[in-house]
Amino acid sequence: MAVIKAVSSKAGIGQVLDYVTKGEKTEEKLVSGLHCEPETVKDEMQATKELWGKTGGRTYKHFVQSYHADEQITPEQAHRNAVELAEYTQAWQGFEVLIVTHKDRKHIHTHFIVNSVNYEDGHKLQWSSTDLRDLKERCNTQSREQGLHVPEKGKTFEGAEREETVAWKKDTYQLLKQAEQGKVKSYVQEIALAVLDCKETATSREKFIEQMADRGYRVDWQDNHKYITFTDLAREQAGEKACKIRDNKLSKYYNMDFGKGELQREFEVNSRSKENTERAKEQLRQSAHRGTEMPDRGAAGANIGTFLNKLNADERASEEKRDHKIAERADREAVRERQRAEAERAVRERKARSHSKSRYRGPEL
Repeated sequence: MAVIKAVSSKAGIGQVLDYVTKGEKTEEKLVSGLHCEPETVKDEMQATKELWGKTGGRTYKHFVQSYHADEQITPEQAHRNAVELAEYTQAWQGFEVLIVTHKDRKHIHTHFIVNSVNYEDGHKLQWSSTDLRDLKERCNTQSREQGLHVPEKGKTFEGAEREETVAWKKDTYQLLKQAEQGKVKSYVQEIALAVLDCKETATSREKFIEQMADRGYRVDWQDNHKYITFTDLAREQAGEKACKIRDNKLSKYYNMDFGKGELQREFEVNSRSKENTERAKEQLRQSAHRGTEMPDRGAAGANIGTFLNKLNADERASEEKRDHKIAERADREAVRERQRAEAERAVRERKARSHSKSRYRGPEL
């Protein structure tokens, strides 16, 4: 039975790459790269970000595919499955993906580290719940075809009814677990889930407040107040006293940052992403407009002229795009070749220094 989860982490991309590739965690080199070389993946991902001028914001996405401890599967088969999933994930096309299978725990599991910037055209990775659902469904299809167990909602690996909480998302799991253990009340859990959802898409404080209001929650966020207060409007209207919670309480309950600073940072990232998207759309609209402008020569002449002009413009754009892609590919290959050469030279120098030290150790005392 294989389960796929999106992992939320504050670690930098360098740290997470170092973690998943630590030598003692892998056997028989169960490491692969999609659109990248595992040996130089850190440099390649950074080079892609710098090439497109997108070194800020979220730097990667992290996913884990894990098999139940009792599942009859080898690490090699698990790794092949993971590589196949990555290759056919449409949202990852044009993105560098490091794929690493670990055996260091009771269950075999594979890490997917996906660069946040597309090396072909520079756009940031857009990952939706639909993309995650598609990835899980293809994972389940793999398991069925290979005679492995397929997870069923509400049931354990053995097929018995499940009594404990299970959730795909790490943050959601923590919230549900706390509520299940009676540590927090249900309305607190619902507010926390709403905040996590809204902060993923809101581009400003005002938009966040609007989105929360649409879900039935009032947000009291004032500059002269230290904390944000969230109110469940339905409970308040019903006369219930237990209907409010502050952001610092949410942070304490769930060991996550719900404060003003964290939310503002999320909004800024979302806003920059939206601005870049809108700027690209406007450039496309302007290009299309320039390609269809023609002198006024009557309706028939204008129509023919527009058609011919657009045809020529499309052909020029296609040629320019092809030339641009070729140049970009050549640039990337040059960068990667230089990185490989530098890495090889560094290895040779380390070996030379090590050999020199081993030849002369000095007099033994």
